Amino acid sequence: LPHGAYDILMRLGLSAVLDQAFQVDDVVSHWGGAQMQSHAGVPGLGFHGWGIDRRALSLAMRARIKQLGLPLQQSRVTQCERSTGVWTLKTTNGSCQARYLIDATGRPGAIARRQGVKLWQGSDLVALIWQGGRRSGRAHMQAEAAPDGWWYAVPYGAVQTLGFVTSATQAKTITSATPEFLHSAQRTLRLIDLGGLEPSPRLMDSRSAVLGELSGPGWLATGDAAAAFDPITSQGLFNALSGGFFAAHAAADALTGDTDAPLVYAALAARTAERTHSMTRLQYAALPFDTAFWRHRAAPLTRPEKTVPKQTGHTRF
Repeated sequence: LPHGAYDILMRLGLSAVLDQAFQVDDVVSHWGGAQMQSHAGVPGLGFHGWGIDRRALSLAMRARIKQLGLPLQQSRVTQCERSTGVWTLKTTNGSCQARYLIDATGRPGAIARRQGVKLWQGSDLVALIWQGGRRSGRAHMQAEAAPDGWWYAVPYGAVQTLGFVTSATQAKTITSATPEFLHSAQRTLRLIDLGGLEPSPRLMDSRSAVLGELSGPGWLATGDAAAAFDPITSQGLFNALSGGFFAAHAAADALTGDTDAPLVYAALAARTAERTHSMTRLQYAALPFDTAFWRHRAAPLTRPEKTVPKQTGHTRF
């Protein structure tokens, strides 16, 4: 998380999460033939960043919900319809009604896509993520380019989160022979130490994406449901926290009769997505390696002509 995340966490009543966070002082990178560079602070994001425990953040958010006296139901949406200004949601635990919905379902954008909203996506991208391994002594984040993707390592205490961002095809090849891949990759890496990693990484869809509409009658989208960012931007979690904050205010204003509030929020969120996606293409266009992986991801975000079909079946929320 960037340094500025403190303000958002404080407003959300979650600043205690940073009490156990690990301060990340700078970013060290090796991008192809370029010399290693050390940046004082996280570029464009403040004096220093934070390495946080995602599980601790999740638990803190749930505790905050309980503290506020709000119900938390773990379920799956099977149907979502709106009539005379009221939503009816059928779930695996029954049904419920609401005057307003905030789509925070992550990359699937479940609520918006059930309304027939388009989803625009960039080239396929998968992050293979490991926890643990040997961390370097300094409190810095590391990033390193490779012909078929790029690596990053973020410290947290005595360990680190390490990821390799690559194409879906390459990710499938890696998971079928992870130890051999790590051994081969280590021979070419200049910065990142792959020693001590478990053989089975966690896989995450990391494509750039944005909804064609970020709000509609009685709903709005936030976080990855509204716009998902390539990990190379280091914007995903911060955008989810800040976007959620402003989305909630827009929804509250809409419930008091301010119908413009969701439109203003959607316009600002769309502008943020457009700016971030443009920056993403420029980062790949640097072409540290002149390979298909880097060239394809320097291309503009794909915008299909047809609306993405509504989702069917169960969707987690």
